[in-house]
Amino acid sequence: MSTDILDPHSGRALINEHPNGLHLEVPARKRPFQLIFLCAWLCMWAFGWLSAFNGLFAGGGLFIFIWLIGWTVGGLWAMITVGWMAIGQEVITFETQGINISRKLGPFSRNWNCGAAHISDLRATEQPTSSFYNNQTAPGFLSGPAHGTLKFDYGHRTLGFGQELEIGEAKQILKHINSRFPTLSSKSN
Repeated sequence: MSTDILDPHSGRALINEHPNGLHLEVPARKRPFQLIFLCAWLCMWAFGWLSAFNGLFAGGGLFIFIWLIGWTVGGLWAMITVGWMAIGQEVITFETQGINISRKLGPFSRNWNCGAAHISDLRATEQPTSSFYNNQTAPGFLSGPAHGTLKFDYGHRTLGFGQELEIGEAKQILKHINSRFPTLSSKSN
């Protein structure tokens, strides 16, 4: 019986060096069971949405209208979640001017630019095991800039990136960043 040994150096993140800095890409974590469940749920959601939409024009009234709004919001959330798991990624660029954090979902992106003069204490931190029970937004395209296994202080705020990195990989990435930009972890404002 053959046993494969795990490669301790295989991670999800891709780091590219360029003359002006570093470019880090972190693909969203693929969760097959959740993807299958949400895709099946979206099929049922579409049936319910079409039925409610048709009922709206058949004299459904105010209740159907309000229900249809809530049902639409739930479906959009599920679609964004499926899209994030399927093709989403974080792209982080480190340059002497600062850090750019971008969350991309196909042609859509959310960006945060952080000036180097206000960045301090870059560090790797454990993420909560269950964001649902810790009253935080689940990692994804819609979550804000405070989420991530790699965190830094930005003025009076704490921002993060690498939403779904494991702590071991985050520490290796941190070493790489610190070798190129040592002032990010040692500077305090």
